[in-house]
Amino acid sequence: MFCSHCGKEIADSQEFCQYCGARVGAPTPGAGAREKTPWEDRAAQGAISGLLKTGKGALFSPSEFFRKMSVTGGFTDPLLYAMIVGMVGLMFLYFWDTFLHSTMHTILPPEMRGAQDILQNIGIAVLSVLSPLLVILSLFVLTGMFHLLLLMVRGVKAGFEGTFRSVAYSFSSMIFLSVPFCGRLIAMVWFVVLVIIGIKEAHETSGGKATFAVLFPFVLCCGFAIAVALLMMGVMAASIGATAQH
Repeated sequence: MFCSHCGKEIADSQEFCQYCGARVGAPTPGAGAREKTPWEDRAAQGAISGLLKTGKGALFSPSEFFRKMSVTGGFTDPLLYAMIVGMVGLMFLYFWDTFLHSTMHTILPPEMRGAQDILQNIGIAVLSVLSPLLVILSLFVLTGMFHLLLLMVRGVKAGFEGTFRSVAYSFSSMIFLSVPFCGRLIAMVWFVVLVIIGIKEAHETSGGKATFAVLFPFVLCCGFAIAVALLMMGVMAASIGATAQH
């Protein structure tokens, strides 16, 4: 386990941290004691109630939710939560994609409708099978990136598990995929906001460090995409220029 004061890994049997000398499990002075999320306490609250309370807290009271969230307790519960809300969100996404497909089907010429039907069915079948794997993979990849960047700016206190739990419960934003047409944008923006708040509160670090850890990968990807687009435009312009000269 990890010391709740300095974030260093210590043996489970230790009563005091050998690095900072603090009593293990004792709350940091001035900070509130952490507790299980309602989802992790579903044995007492019920699975459905725990799921709904956790989603409500993470989405609409994120600062309080992540400030109280336990940063220890294992990976299984937050992983299962992320998979459930992720799959529910993707089910809504498939529904709206199918609805849009049906609308487009009436607009396309008859000779193109068959090809569209085949591609749509294949895409939905593949995504249905791969969705659980995609949720798990994205959860660990995002956690790894955010935690590495947080380490670079010395913002880690709760260890990898604290970052993992913050990202997993931030998957609550996937429920916004139920909103037609603009659901993807809402879910993505709200996810970024939740992760920044979650990392800040879980690691008790500054908002600047948490923001850097979360936004840097997105800024890097956008910069790379813009660079590729500009390069392709340059190549096309050069090709058009060479063709015009001939």
